[in-house]
Amino acid sequence: MPVTVGEPFQPALKKFCKDQPLSLDEVLELKSLLESKGTLDYTRAKCKDSKGKATGPFSASAANAKGDHTGSSMFGSWLRDNCIIAYGIWLTDPDGAGGDDAVACLNSIATFLLTYQSHKMELVINGQKDVKGDEKTWMDRPHIRFIGETGKEDTKWYNHKQNDALGYFLWARCQLALAGKMPFTGEHLKLCGQLFDFLRTIECWDDLDAGHWEEHSAQHASSLGPVLAAVKSFQKVLRSNPGWLFPGKSDTLSVLETKLEAALKTILPNEVVKPPKNKKDADGALIFLCYPLEVVPTAMGEQILERLETITGHIAVCRYRKDSYWCKDYKELYADPTKHFTDEELKERDANIKPGEEAQWCLFDPMISAYYGKLYQTTTKEEYLKKQQLYLARALAAITGDDCEFGAWMCAEAFYLAKGKWQPNDNTPLVWTMVDLKMAIYEMEISLGGTGKPSSSLCVLS
Repeated sequence: MPVTVGEPFQPALKKFCKDQPLSLDEVLELKSLLESKGTLDYTRAKCKDSKGKATGPFSASAANAKGDHTGSSMFGSWLRDNCIIAYGIWLTDPDGAGGDDAVACLNSIATFLLTYQSHKMELVINGQKDVKGDEKTWMDRPHIRFIGETGKEDTKWYNHKQNDALGYFLWARCQLALAGKMPFTGEHLKLCGQLFDFLRTIECWDDLDAGHWEEHSAQHASSLGPVLAAVKSFQKVLRSNPGWLFPGKSDTLSVLETKLEAALKTILPNEVVKPPKNKKDADGALIFLCYPLEVVPTAMGEQILERLETITGHIAVCRYRKDSYWCKDYKELYADPTKHFTDEELKERDANIKPGEEAQWCLFDPMISAYYGKLYQTTTKEEYLKKQQLYLARALAAITGDDCEFGAWMCAEAFYLAKGKWQPNDNTPLVWTMVDLKMAIYEMEISLGGTGKPSSSLCVLS
């Protein structure tokens, strides 16, 4: 089925959801409108200490019209989400509050890893701990989620077998260093070396981790890509600082690069080929390898885009086919929608899914739009600009309407079927979606000859 744009939940956005590319003036008008409605206000998700002071990281889901998410796992701070958020707010506002907030966010993650996870990595690197086993070993890995308000480790059992999250931190940290926004300190260099050595020791290129979606153990292309992007970025850091030595085993970066590139060639454009029982030929997580990581060549990126069309729904994009998370009537099936599942429990949950009833996630349309924007900017092919507009329009159409129980003008995590109606799930607004949309609008403005950066002359609508 061709990818189409549905009727926007917010009628005021209909003028921006057209087939033909927007004008630069229209993009600026759109930015002003969304700013006036608070749609892209990521600051509402800043974690704060007991005195109300921001601590640096963001909760996964921001406070909504029903209150906040304090009682759910979505109030935790995920490394993956935070690193993409930090990159996005820096990219779109490098010299303003966005850049400063990005530095504070990455600093908080680095402090957490150095304080609570460094010793765990050393045990693995030195051969004193094996973390490649079943659920009993998952808490012994570097934790990919922590308590944002305190910066402390969350001691509840969780599947921390997620190599992509470590890769995203390394990559994002390098981007800000390369831009001169966040020069490396000795401690942060040490941490990077430790993380790379850890990923080498566990042979991350062949590791069956939980991937972006913290689920089925497999060799995920979307876990290999962020680590490869991090390796290439750190190599740039070393080249830009003559005399610097890698702060770990001397051949770690070359080993990782060689092994990861070889592994990705055997998997892409699929997400999973090993083990065969968990095979996935299309997964929304792969768009991040195209944008913002830019770790796949254009030809492969276009193949990934073709695959993503097969999981694109009428509102948004499925994570993958037969995805049972937030499946039909999910809250009736599971009293705790934030429950974390073991591999065995996932088998039972997956039995509840029927084709076409997968949740449709709002993370992906903005990133697909942004990637088409990068393709257009390098080729000036009109077909890419039209696709950039198509997916931006879809992202805008999914912004919540006035009847949403969590509030109007919000970026949802996903839409799911509840009692026969597609509606936003509880994790609304999702900060990751908000910042993805910021990046999509940024790339559209650049495609149309603008800067994408904030302007003091931008008119704010009432």
